[in-house]
Amino acid sequence: MPQRPYGDEMSLPQLLIRPDTLASVQVEATYADRKHGDQSMFAPGQTNERRLAILAEEVGECARELNEAAIKGVLDSRHLREELIQVAAMATTWHDALLREET
Repeated sequence: MPQRPYGDEMSLPQLLIRPDTLASVQVEATYADRKHGDQSMFAPGQTNERRLAILAEEVGECARELNEAAIKGVLDSRHLREELIQVAAMATTWHDALLREET
């Protein structure tokens, strides 16, 4: 993947995503693949339309959490973080599935 320019430099700034967050995404992606098998993002023959539906479902769970917080007046940030990890896992898994299909 080509580097993206930041200012006058072509090198990346200090990395923004915490290593434990990236590790959580990897664990979630692996768990989801094992759990869903033939319906996972990596499943042979999986369509991009189906992958979008999977990702949208996870984003919808984030939206539901925020809606419930608005009603209750309190956000369960732990649960929202879990849902966001699932979104990130599905998005990165989709990305990697496309890379695998190109080779």
